Amino acid sequence: MSLSTIYLRLRYRRHHFGPGFLGPWRLRIRGPGRVNFGRDVRVRNASGRTALLTFAPESRINIGDRVEIDGAGLMAASMIDVGDDAIIGPCLVVDTDFHAVGPSRRQEGASATRRPIHIGRTAWIQGKATILKGVSVGEGAVVRWGSLVAADVAPGAVVMGNPAVEVSGR
Repeated sequence: MSLSTIYLRLRYRRHHFGPGFLGPWRLRIRGPGRVNFGRDVRVRNASGRTALLTFAPESRINIGDRVEIDGAGLMAASMIDVGDDAIIGPCLVVDTDFHAVGPSRRQEGASATRRPIHIGRTAWIQGKATILKGVSVGEGAVVRWGSLVAADVAPGAVVMGNPAVEVSGR
């Protein structure tokens, strides 16, 4: 176990770090919810500072086994679930609007909508991509550089663009 892993386990006692976890000293975990890391997870800050943020006590970020994360921002008001063997580059994954959409709803004080996000096994989310609330990225799918994903991605699909559209499959 590295010194940074020992430091993270001592600093973030409310969160679970699976065996074999390796992460940087400057991993940012904030908020009242829980973050759970599976076995052999690798977190790096080579492409930017990785941040895992929760916004409510019931919020969860679940990272599967053997996942690699580098410079990503994961923001959960409900739940973000990352499957085993996924690769998450310097992207943004957010499961809430942060505020009600539409002027009349905001003036009424309506709360933001939140819907869980699921990233499937062996999926690859590349840099500058954004995954919005309620999206499921299928097993083995690839979200290309700079994509804005507002709808589900089929297993094995490759999507790109704004909005993201499928460009090829397996």
